[in-house]
Amino acid sequence: MIIVASLFLEENLKIKINCKGLENESLRKIKDGKTYFGLISPSNENINKKIDFNTGNNDIINTSSDIHYGLQFRIKFDINENCYFIRDCSFGNGYGTFMKVYKEMLIKDNTLINIGDNYIVLTFGVDEVDPEENDTIDNDKQNILSVKVFRGELVNYSYVFNQSQTNKILIGKGENCNIVLNDELLDDVHCVIEFKDKKGWFIKDGYENKNSENGTWISLSEETKIFEGMLIQSNQNIYKCHLIE
Repeated sequence: MIIVASLFLEENLKIKINCKGLENESLRKIKDGKTYFGLISPSNENINKKIDFNTGNNDIINTSSDIHYGLQFRIKFDINENCYFIRDCSFGNGYGTFMKVYKEMLIKDNTLINIGDNYIVLTFGVDEVDPEENDTIDNDKQNILSVKVFRGELVNYSYVFNQSQTNKILIGKGENCNIVLNDELLDDVHCVIEFKDKKGWFIKDGYENKNSENGTWISLSEETKIFEGMLIQSNQNIYKCHLIE
């Protein structure tokens, strides 16, 4: 892994991991095939004992900035599949760990994405149905996508889309989008969510074969296989993964 952008770490810093764990000096000092990334806490020694790699320079961190101490993510080697997996370990401490969306990805229930200053939760179905609108609601909850925006301008603002009425959702700062977010970090059309028959809802960065400038990021809340060139964003750091035979 290489640091490609960071507020506190040296850019182009190489972090080497093998099947036993961190090759660089590990804070946890345990070779169990797992490497835990996190920011050393000045007040929680129990958390610090679980961290292999300190993701910040605590001497220069401004405690008033948007920084979260503790565990952030874990990389482990799977001996059966002979590959590496990554998973968020923040457990609600901060905004989590995300991977950049490169190609069309299937949306799962309760998916969290990050675009610009906005965090968006995507869920299937609706919690409550207006009896007067019941005849317009598809009974299959997989066909209904609820989109909840928070932290950005539209805090806790929700949209509901039924694929029988709208099977393509444009998100961005442009007025032609289905969800318009006043955020200068976004493109006019930043990302697209589309329903494909018998397959489900998919998300894709950019629009009309052009990627967005700042990317669309999806939460690594589940074990995800690491691939060559994978970009990871966590707590003010962006990492790029390289696989070496």
